[in-house]
Amino acid sequence: MKPSRIAALYFLLIAILAVLCLLVPEGGIHIDLRWPTMSEMLDLKTDTTSGDELAMTDTVVQTTVIDESIVDTVRDTRYYMARFYQSLDSTRTRAVRIIHYGDSQLEEDRITMTLRRALQAKYGGGGVGLLPMHQTIPMRSVSQSTYINGQRQTTKQGPKRYLVYGPKDMHRSDGLYGVMGQSALMDNSRVGGSERIEVNVTATGDSTATERYFSRVRLVADPSITMRVNGQDIHNGQLATLPDSTHSVRTLFTGKGQVYGFSLETPTGLIVDNIPMRGCSGFVFASMNAKQCSDFYAATCTRLIIMQFGGNAIGRNSEATIKFNVEQLRKQVRLMKERAPGASILFIGPSDMLIRKNGQMQTNDGVPYMDRLLLRMAQEEHIGYWSLYHAMGGRNSMLRWQEQNLAGKDGVHFTPKGAERAGELLSKWLEEGKNLK
Repeated sequence: MKPSRIAALYFLLIAILAVLCLLVPEGGIHIDLRWPTMSEMLDLKTDTTSGDELAMTDTVVQTTVIDESIVDTVRDTRYYMARFYQSLDSTRTRAVRIIHYGDSQLEEDRITMTLRRALQAKYGGGGVGLLPMHQTIPMRSVSQSTYINGQRQTTKQGPKRYLVYGPKDMHRSDGLYGVMGQSALMDNSRVGGSERIEVNVTATGDSTATERYFSRVRLVADPSITMRVNGQDIHNGQLATLPDSTHSVRTLFTGKGQVYGFSLETPTGLIVDNIPMRGCSGFVFASMNAKQCSDFYAATCTRLIIMQFGGNAIGRNSEATIKFNVEQLRKQVRLMKERAPGASILFIGPSDMLIRKNGQMQTNDGVPYMDRLLLRMAQEEHIGYWSLYHAMGGRNSMLRWQEQNLAGKDGVHFTPKGAERAGELLSKWLEEGKNLK
């Protein structure tokens, strides 16, 4: 560029700056450039209660986390669980069942184990409840082993399994998964020697643990399957009696067909089943045979069904996605109410979950939004709702749980210690509900 053009450009810039100096006021011009937050995009309310306050008031959180227009005339969702609370008065003379469905937060009998111990200590009962024929995820409460042709099977071996919540190649077209949402196939043509399978179970809890002791075994299987226990042969729906305070049992399955599970329990008190479904969003109950489930709920005096889902259904924080998924969960709740008319339903929402925002780990904004929608759904469907998110302490409580070794590094799952804490909070919330007037 020629020197004369450079000089002309230089003087032009000076002239522009001079004009700006004349136009801009002495105080200058202030521009406030602001971008909406995810909370505003999702119409989230800011938590105004501190973490400590929320932790102390989790029993009344239903009336404080949503607009008044959402809450109906019932002050607390535990009023919708009357069938369950009424059944507690009969546990001295019969067994009453609680079934706890959930996602990976329940694996290894986490949360459920603490809930079971607290309730059985107060209302009686023993045993771990339902178990799959072949255990692929070790439990904290029992040790289980499977043998085919005398060979102990690893978690990746064993009979062919079907899962309602698993990969598509493990699904069934007829919906016959049983109430656990899984089954094991006994058939030599699929796994050699699998028409004769030995399964041994030993309780691993300490000597004071209620689930350590049981006195009967219940079989849930096709009519073609026989289970031999303590010299007794039983078939689907039948019970084998054992000596009081049994803590270890050897069983032999023979026949060809499906085994949907077996239960270690007592004739009175509370029986509490742990049914984890890894990666499940909770939309699978419509794929489970209705009659099969209804028959089991009725035959076992099931009076409380807990559905703990939400974390896997938050998706990518889209308001539309979360709303859609809550409506899918509503459909599952309605199905459960039809299949278990004698039971109360309790829905447990997601825990606090962390994602990285602005370089820091913070609450995923989809969690409090889904929590509000689930509460509204529960109120409208007349079922119980427990906000695990608020019981933990609300926004960013997962960070505090991590500091106390209650949650893992992933910012999603609890440690064993954290699962026990969650189970304690749930037990306390349930117990306090019995005295509501």
